[in-house]
Amino acid sequence: MPASYMSFFPHVSNSLEGMKIAAQTGADASLMVKQSLSSGIDLINDTFDLSHHVLELFSPFIIPGKENQEIFIRQSSIFQNGTNRFLDLSKSYLSKNLDRFYTDRLGEIEFFNFFTEELPSQDWSFAYDDTNILLDLPGMRVIDISLDIKHKVKNYAVVFAPRAGHHSNIAERVALYMRDAGLSRMAVVENKCAEDIPLYINGKRHRENFDGQVSQYKKVLEHLQQITGHPSHLIAVCQPGPLLISTLILNPHLGKTFGSAGAPMHTEGESGLLTDFARTMGEDYIDLLIKLFGYTPPADRAGAGRKCFDGRIQVLGFYLMGMGRHFRNLTKLLSDLKEGNEKEAQRQMSFYRWYNYVIHFSEGFLQDTFKKIFVKNELIRGTLCIHGEKISIENYPGSVPIWSIGGTKDDITPPLQATGHMNLIKSVPRENKLTLICDKGHMGLFRAVSVLKNYYKKVVEFILAHSDYDI
Repeated sequence: MPASYMSFFPHVSNSLEGMKIAAQTGADASLMVKQSLSSGIDLINDTFDLSHHVLELFSPFIIPGKENQEIFIRQSSIFQNGTNRFLDLSKSYLSKNLDRFYTDRLGEIEFFNFFTEELPSQDWSFAYDDTNILLDLPGMRVIDISLDIKHKVKNYAVVFAPRAGHHSNIAERVALYMRDAGLSRMAVVENKCAEDIPLYINGKRHRENFDGQVSQYKKVLEHLQQITGHPSHLIAVCQPGPLLISTLILNPHLGKTFGSAGAPMHTEGESGLLTDFARTMGEDYIDLLIKLFGYTPPADRAGAGRKCFDGRIQVLGFYLMGMGRHFRNLTKLLSDLKEGNEKEAQRQMSFYRWYNYVIHFSEGFLQDTFKKIFVKNELIRGTLCIHGEKISIENYPGSVPIWSIGGTKDDITPPLQATGHMNLIKSVPRENKLTLICDKGHMGLFRAVSVLKNYYKKVVEFILAHSDYDI
């Protein structure tokens, strides 16, 4: 089942719990010091006030001459007022610093809580129920998020979310934006955690490798075509790109258009940290990782008996790849919590609650992805076999318009890895191709408002221009 990334580091969590106690102790102590300080200064002020009034009352008996008495009282008042002002300023200054110390400790406590809390279950933000689930397959679900209107476009647009260690709602912003921008008949494909994927379906062994994924993708597209009578617009967010285009190559009648964003379509298109690492380590590396971090779900899980890979290792890899960026993000989060910038802090915490909510992998899927895509680039080289049939990017159907988006700051899938396949597809006329490069990193391709408005807007226009309409 999904797990917190931090559960992989129990010693760190225990240390954070200890730091949380220390911070709480500091916060409580600052309140006590502030209360004592305030009471003490108030007591001194009251004492000076009382002394002044006593001197004023008894001055006629101890100071000869009315003029001398008035001078004494006036000087005593000046001294009293000066003392009171000094003490009030001291009280204000010390209280302000104690308040700052207190809020800093509260910010630290909230920061530590954030990493030790039980993560809330991740889900889509839009409301849906069983009636919205169009198809429930072993490894994925198809959820209808169409607008409740009369649709002009007959084709479904279907967004395939990545299987990369996180919940599928990473694709949500893209799907909702494209839906609201005109692709009103919209569905999303949600991936299941490997522990929830049965090993046997109707007594037959179910495999979650590339063959199994393509088979399920085909069922998704066939089902949507049965509903509308028209092929769907295929949209791959990151990892599904090579698998979805493979499904289309094998079943060209199931796609009206095809597109991918930040997908590893041509992993030799340019050098990249992930692909360079994969080729340096070689194919056997993933087998070794699975031996070290693989496991079999217990008998009470639907996927009992299935060989799985701990998704926390995948997320650890993402953290290491973007260590500098994550350090800056978390440093700013701590600062925002201390400063009381609640809106910005909540935005960052929402992201990391999603990022740290880990989904586990099926062994076969991970092995195929690493070996066939990142090491051998089989789709581009023409050596990819699906159900025994060899396919190549050159087999792409010329009747299906295609688009792609890459990001210049993408350290997962550099821009030419995401878009380099476009130049290799000769069967599609130039006017039926759309290649876009934006100045964003990997996550920005799916989350940045500027990318949605400036780039996905063009994608929607492209798709609408190649749609079937209800005349």
